[in-house]
Amino acid sequence: MIACLRKSLVLQRQLHFGLGRQLPTSTICPQSFNRLRKLAIRTPMPSKPLGSLMQARWNSSNAKQPNTTNTDKTGQIAELSSNEKNSSGFRDITRLLGLARPEVWYIMGALCLIVISSTVSMLLPSVIGKLLDLAKSSSPSENEKQESGDGDDKDKDKEEGTIYGFTPKQFCVIMGGIFVAGAFANCGRIIILKVTGERLVARLRTRTMKAALDQDSAFLDRNRVGDLISRLSSDSSIVAKSLTQNVSDGTRAVIQGFVGFGMMTYISWQLTCVMGLMLPPIGAMAIIYGKKIRNLSKQLQTSVGGLTKVAEEQLGATKTIQSYVGEKKEIRRYAKEVRQVFDIGLKEALTSGMFFGSTGFVGNISLLALLMSGASMIQSGLITVGDLSSFMMYAVYTGGSMFGLSNFYSELMKGAGAAARVFELNDRKPAIAPTLGKGPTSIRNLPISFKDVSFTYPTRLNKKIFNHLNLTIQPGEHICIAGPSGSGKSTIASLLVRYYDVDQGGISIGDTDLRTFNLRKYRRLIGVVHQEPVLFNGTILENILYAVPPSVAQDERRVSAAIGKANCSKFLSNFPDGLETLVGPRGAQLSGGQKQRVALARAFLLDPALLVLDEATSALDSQSEEIVARTLQERVRRGLTTISIAHRISTIAHSTRVVVLGRDGFVVESGPFQELIDRPNSELNYLLSLQQDEREEIKENPSEPREIQPNTRN
Repeated sequence: MIACLRKSLVLQRQLHFGLGRQLPTSTICPQSFNRLRKLAIRTPMPSKPLGSLMQARWNSSNAKQPNTTNTDKTGQIAELSSNEKNSSGFRDITRLLGLARPEVWYIMGALCLIVISSTVSMLLPSVIGKLLDLAKSSSPSENEKQESGDGDDKDKDKEEGTIYGFTPKQFCVIMGGIFVAGAFANCGRIIILKVTGERLVARLRTRTMKAALDQDSAFLDRNRVGDLISRLSSDSSIVAKSLTQNVSDGTRAVIQGFVGFGMMTYISWQLTCVMGLMLPPIGAMAIIYGKKIRNLSKQLQTSVGGLTKVAEEQLGATKTIQSYVGEKKEIRRYAKEVRQVFDIGLKEALTSGMFFGSTGFVGNISLLALLMSGASMIQSGLITVGDLSSFMMYAVYTGGSMFGLSNFYSELMKGAGAAARVFELNDRKPAIAPTLGKGPTSIRNLPISFKDVSFTYPTRLNKKIFNHLNLTIQPGEHICIAGPSGSGKSTIASLLVRYYDVDQGGISIGDTDLRTFNLRKYRRLIGVVHQEPVLFNGTILENILYAVPPSVAQDERRVSAAIGKANCSKFLSNFPDGLETLVGPRGAQLSGGQKQRVALARAFLLDPALLVLDEATSALDSQSEEIVARTLQERVRRGLTTISIAHRISTIAHSTRVVVLGRDGFVVESGPFQELIDRPNSELNYLLSLQQDEREEIKENPSEPREIQPNTRN
């Protein structure tokens, strides 16, 4: 019975503290279970529907007060769309062509070369016709004498055995020179367009990456990295191809089409009219096909983005997948995404096959009609065999240009679909602008105040983290924020770095609201070390000097001192390459404690006025933690502010003040560590004893299933 009363008392303290879900239900005595279950019932959520909550946030975001609400809280702006069937194709094409404006002179030069190479190509049908007529007869026939126009010139060429007034040898030399010029023009065109395309895609990718890096955390919470990579890589390549190679092919098709049509009209306007019958059906099919292929292209790029998301997630968690033998499950998941890409590709293939098959059929019917009409005209003496041969070749060129224009239109639609995805990211304005605002030039010796702060994460609107939180941090303090999981410890760090903006209230440094600062200038004055710091694929020294001003990076004594303050020297001495040791992708070659020490060395090197440590010493051994603690105590003596978030008592004990948070989103206790620990009924004592009880329970019953804690963000 005494044990039951003890458990009941503990659970009541938990409910007061906000920890009622942490003890397994097996630890509660049956006699007190019914009464405690009533105490554990949560306060019901307000009856206001989610839509009205969103509308309230929208209204507050347009208010003039400083405690505005981020419009991304609704989730309708932060998340990129997966499909845009209703977007304007003409607008996308206009913007697509506008991307090539900086390269317009290079493209114009390439177009001039295309004119030269196309002119050379269009000479061949006329030359072949001349050669055929010359070979057919050395003297004019009666039918040929009746031809109008330049018939006398043709007869003269046949009688003298010349071609356009030149002997066959001279003509071959001239044509050889023309062909060489055409080859050089074609070579120059390809080189210019290739270089232009690479420059364009490089500029587009750089702009897209800049837009992605400027986005706020709410955007990054809703959009996975794989989709952003897809927009950076494949979408940008399609856009560049549409503006260079595709424009080149389209221009070539237009030139060949106009020249071919003009030469056909010059040779025989009757046959040209027969040829013109194929234009309306091909044009109608091209419009329908272009619209269909544009939508399919968007869907295909979206599916490829989803495939990239899955691949990026799986490759980044390979060790976890192997540890739980989840290879088959992940392969099936990846195969499902591949199947979606295949299905859309199949639709595109069927659509393209039907279009080009239909246009090919119309073209073949037109050629057959031309041959029949041309044979009848030869019999009646209206044209010669050479003229019909030239006409047929020009007809093939013109028909090819029609197919080329159709392909140009379809590829342009693909480019417009890919460009719409790229433009969507480039056009999005971050909810927290990184460059607007003034200063600050310094935040040293200024207090930090959380005034009536309320906050919920944009991805979890039904879970309020802070509810009218009030907290003041004096300059030169080293405060440690403690509390149960999900109480908002890491959220304080996120709000201070301004990954997010508060919903209500405000955070001020001195007398200035944090939201009025220029974000990049402000972040240069603070330092942040996370529990799992991400290192870049380079050397240890490169990671320590990452984003450090050159004047600081070149000070070897200062760099060496920072390395010593983080106790990096201990493990660096075991590496043959020392500071030049490669850390691998995301620091995979280093242990968790080594990565934390590298990140701490970077922060100590910057020596910021405000240092935020989010469980930054959780993986350190006792010796390293003691060295880091001495460094933090030195910061206190110099009047620099440090905010630590920790669970370990060894970390909490070194702070000048402990702030304990509860699950209800406010401060439940604050004071010096020794003062709080000396009070038996303090919330800090209770929190630490609870952690100790849990550790002992795990040791005694390692196989006993424990209650799964809600997946909430600190």
